[in-house]
Amino acid sequence: MSVQPIDTVGFRPAAPARLAKPASRWSQLFGRASRNIVQWWTADSFRHPHTSRTLLGVTYHTINDPQAVARVLRDNAANYRKPSLLRRLFPLAADGLFGVDGAEWRSQRRLMAPVFTPAAIQDFLPIFVGAAVETAEAWTAQVPRVIDVGAGAVHTSFEVISRALFSAEQGLDGDEAAGHVAALLAQSGKAGFLALLGLGRLDPSPTARAGRRAEAFLTARLAAFIAARQADPSPPADFMTRLLDALAADHPPKEAARLALANAVTFLIAGHETAANALAWTLYLLSEQPKVQTWAAAEAREALAGGGSPAEVLERLVYLRWVLQESLRLYPPAPRLDRQAAADDQLGDLGVKKGDYIGVWPWVLHRHEALWDNPDSFDPERFAPEARATLHRFQYIPFGAGPRICIGAQFATAEALLILTHWLARFEFAPVPGHRVEVTSDLTLRPKGGMPLRVSRRL
Repeated sequence: MSVQPIDTVGFRPAAPARLAKPASRWSQLFGRASRNIVQWWTADSFRHPHTSRTLLGVTYHTINDPQAVARVLRDNAANYRKPSLLRRLFPLAADGLFGVDGAEWRSQRRLMAPVFTPAAIQDFLPIFVGAAVETAEAWTAQVPRVIDVGAGAVHTSFEVISRALFSAEQGLDGDEAAGHVAALLAQSGKAGFLALLGLGRLDPSPTARAGRRAEAFLTARLAAFIAARQADPSPPADFMTRLLDALAADHPPKEAARLALANAVTFLIAGHETAANALAWTLYLLSEQPKVQTWAAAEAREALAGGGSPAEVLERLVYLRWVLQESLRLYPPAPRLDRQAAADDQLGDLGVKKGDYIGVWPWVLHRHEALWDNPDSFDPERFAPEARATLHRFQYIPFGAGPRICIGAQFATAEALLILTHWLARFEFAPVPGHRVEVTSDLTLRPKGGMPLRVSRRL
C-alpha cells in the first residue's frame, strides 16, 4: 500500500514541559520530579551530547551521543554493570535476568533464549489474537461512546501475559493482579530519599505501602504457582513450564524455583506494561492523525482479509509497523537504562570515573534535536526503509541495545501489532474534546489517568 508524507504541523504529541534549569535536589528526592521521572529534563538536555550532575555524592552522566551509547551498551558493556541501587528499588526481580550481571546473566540468558526464538513466539500468536478479539467484542456492544482504551489495553495485555506465561490459572489473572503490578511499579519507580539509602521499607507513604502489599501478593501467588508447577507431572506447555525446564537443566529444584520467581516477576511486569502502554500511546497518536489512522486501518483490513495464520497476517503489516515504531520512539516502553562504571573510561570528550552512574534515556535520545528532524512530531515515514537506513544503530533503542537488549522485544512487537490490527479493522478512534493527555512515568511511560477516546464502528 503506497502512502503520501503526512503534514505533522499543528500536532505535537503530549510531553511534559521542559525546564529552564535543572530540578532542585529537593524536588528530585522528595518533590514533583521524584514522582514523574520525565519531568527532570531541561530544554538543553535535548541539545547536548551529555549532561552531568552530582547528587548525594554520586555523579550521574546522561549520554545522548549514539557512539557513546554504543560503547556503554555494546562495545564496552562489561564495564557498565547494572547499578547496585536497582536491588534497592526493585528487589523482587534483582536475581533474575533484569538484575544480574556477568557470568550469572550469561547463564540465564543462554537458558532462556530458546523460549523467545521466532519459532517459539509463533506458538503465542493465537493468544494475542484471542485477547484482542475478546476486547473488541466487548467494545462492539458499547460503541459509539467514550472508552478508556488505556484500561482496555491494560486488561488485554494482562490477559495475554496471564495466558502465555501461566495458562490463566486461578490467582494469576484478572484485574486484582494487574492492580498489584501497577502498585509495584509505582513504588519501584519512586527514587525517594529512603529508597536511595536502602531504607525503602521504612517509607510510610501510601505509594510505598501499596507497593509492599503488591510485593507480598505477587511473591506468594507466584511462589505457590511455581511449586505446584514443579510438582505437576504433565504441566501445560506455557512460558513458565518452558522456563522451569530450562532452569532445571543447570540448577537444583529450589534454586530453579527462586530464579523462576525473579524472572516471572520481570516478565509479568515488563511484558504486560510494554504492550499496554504501546497500545494506548499508538491509539492516541492515530486518533490525532485521522489520515494516518485511515491508512493503518486499511492495511489492517487487507492483512486480515488475506487469511492465513497470525504469522502470515504479521508479514503483511508494513505501514502499521512504521506507526508502532514511531510510537515507540516518542513513548519508549522503558524511558531510562542505567549502568554503573566498574572502571574509569572515556566516552568521547566525557571522562567517566569508577562508580559513576551512566544514564541512557531513550526518552531524551529519541527526541534529541541533533539526531532527529522535528523530533517532537509524529511521523511514521521516519521508519520507511530509505529513512530508517540513515539512522545510527544506537539512535533508536526502544527495547535497549547490545547484549542486554530486551529478550522479549519480538514477543511484545508481535503482540502489539496483532492487537492493533484487530482493533483498527473494527473501530475508529477520535480524541475526546477537552481531555488533556499527560505523560507520567515511574519505571515505564503511561498516560496519566488513562486514555479516553471516542470509539465508533468503522464503516
